[in-house]
Amino acid sequence: MSEDGVINTTKLRILELLSDLDESELNSIEDWIVSYTFRKDLKLKRILQNDEQKLIKIGDSLKKYIPVGAELLTENIAPPIVGNQSDCNDINTCHVDGFLYDEDEVEDLVKCGKLNRHYCLDCNSRNVKDLIFISHSLSRQNLLYIFKLLLPKDLEGKQLLDVGSRTGAVLYGAYYLSNAPSITGVEINKEYCEIQEKIIGQFAMDTNRVKVIHSDIMDRPDVVGHSDIIVINNLDFFVNIEKHKEVWYFFKKHMKKGSYIVAARSVADTLNYLGIFEEFMDWVTACKPNQIENEIFFDVEDNSDIFLYTIK
Repeated sequence: MSEDGVINTTKLRILELLSDLDESELNSIEDWIVSYTFRKDLKLKRILQNDEQKLIKIGDSLKKYIPVGAELLTENIAPPIVGNQSDCNDINTCHVDGFLYDEDEVEDLVKCGKLNRHYCLDCNSRNVKDLIFISHSLSRQNLLYIFKLLLPKDLEGKQLLDVGSRTGAVLYGAYYLSNAPSITGVEINKEYCEIQEKIIGQFAMDTNRVKVIHSDIMDRPDVVGHSDIIVINNLDFFVNIEKHKEVWYFFKKHMKKGSYIVAARSVADTLNYLGIFEEFMDWVTACKPNQIENEIFFDVEDNSDIFLYTIK
């Protein structure tokens, strides 16, 4: 396409967007453009796109180690029996790693027959139902949202811990999207630890800054107690109810006051499902985003399951 063609196509796309706005909204957009504020926002948008490309390269490298179904033979994943994912089971649930595959890539996997979106309720019939797609990793957009909107911009001197780091998505996100000098993943599965070490080596990450510990998190109160930011993804598929309760009592005992929790589900919901919410009522407080000026770059609805708290 010629340069004039590109410009005309872009103008048309802009006009299509503006046509949905009322006069007040149009005035706001006009002020944004005339003041040249959009230039600053555009610069940051391009930085975010470049940051995401780094994560995409890592994800592409991980794909040769992680099956499309996102489960290793050496791990034991079991659907939870309480909570908002208790409707999942081995028949109706498809595990797809959200760090490795975005929606477009999932659609490509469906088209080429590597994934299905439906399962049959009666064999050999058209009585089908949508599969539940579950990811045990945060997506690239989730990671950008966490480090470029939720958490403070300056993490100098802070220690970050990812509980159950699996493929290492949070570690790579923290490494490239923040200036946190200490990034640690604690993972109970040895094979995942080895995969993370391979990726850290392949991309020449500073091992003085990022490391993986092969351990049950409850055997490392020292790491938890020294961490300023603790990322907790959904634990439901990896521990039974009693162990899940023990983990939260362990967190309450060892996490220090003032530290952040980044959770991939409301802590209140999790504790309510476990029947222990009242014992934790005064433990954490919900936080507003620390980099609210970047809100323009994120679809809050797409990240509605990501929560930020501080320990009281």
